[in-house]
Order: sequence, then structure tokens, then C-alpha cells
Amino acid sequence: MFVRFAFAASALALAAACAPEQKVAPTPEAPPTAAAPQQPAAALEGDAAKYKPAPDGEITVSLPAAGARLTSPLVAEGIAINNWFFEGQFVAELVANGEVLASAPAMQAGDTNWTDPGPVNFRAELAFAVTAETQAELILSEDMPEYIDEANDIRGPARSVRIPVVLVPTAP
Repeated sequence: MFVRFAFAASALALAAACAPEQKVAPTPEAPPTAAAPQQPAAALEGDAAKYKPAPDGEITVSLPAAGARLTSPLVAEGIAINNWFFEGQFVAELVANGEVLASAPAMQAGDTNWTDPGPVNFRAELAFAVTAETQAELILSEDMPEYIDEANDIRGPARSVRIPVVLVPTAP
């Protein structure tokens, strides 16, 4: 029995000596304090992959005006070229500090139809809740961005427009 134990102990010692050395990742030092960015870096990287600015003339937003102080629900209206739409709608999001507060479809409105060439009226209504005045952006983006790899069904960033707004709490 002692021989088996001695043999097993020797084998373990040999295996441990031959095993590659494991390295422990150093603990990162705390970064120097600085003012917090408006959006986390990860949100900005993801944002660039998700959106790109719309070329001039593709979309005109009549409501809300940039910098408007708004209570819920936010109403967005305007005109966009027909290829922003799919099945009569495109995406409307209300974003603050990298977080989506509300999302709703911007629907074709009035007597215009997204299947006809030319501009199409749209309207979106986004309900939100804030407890204090909040800087935010209304982001309107096309529904079906162009493919960057059609074989693998991978689409590129969506053409979009951003409208800065101030969200105001609704009085109780």
C-alpha cells in the first residue's frame, strides 16, 4: 500500500512540475476620477454600429422641435421618403444616457402610402415616465437598413435622425 501511495505522490509531483505555469491577471488600478461621459463608451460603440446619419432631404421632422420641453406622451410628426418604411412603419426611440426609455413605431399617416414613390407623412407617440427633467434624444431610424452581408442576413447601420429634447415629469 505504501508503494502505491509513494508512486501516486511521485506521479502527481511530476505532473505538477511539467504543467504550464498559470498566470493570474493583475488587478487593475482604479482609474483617475473624471467627469462621467454622457453615454458609456460601450453604448457609443454599439450606437455607431446601429445608426448612421440620414442624408439631407430623406426625413423632415415637424414635431418635436429640437430642445423642446416635453411631457408624456411625446408626439413626433413629419415626412420621410418611402424607403424608410416597411409595412407602413419605421422605428422611433426615446433615449437618455444610453438607455431606451420608450420605443414605438412611427406609422404612415394621412392619405400618403409607403408603397407609393415619394414622401410619406408619419406620426409616432411615445409614452415615458421621468421623475426629474431629463436630457434625451428622439431617434427616428429606417426600418430595414441595407445589407452589408446579404448571404448571412447581416444589415448595416440604419439611417437615422436625432432630435435633442428635455423630458419633463408629468404633474400628479
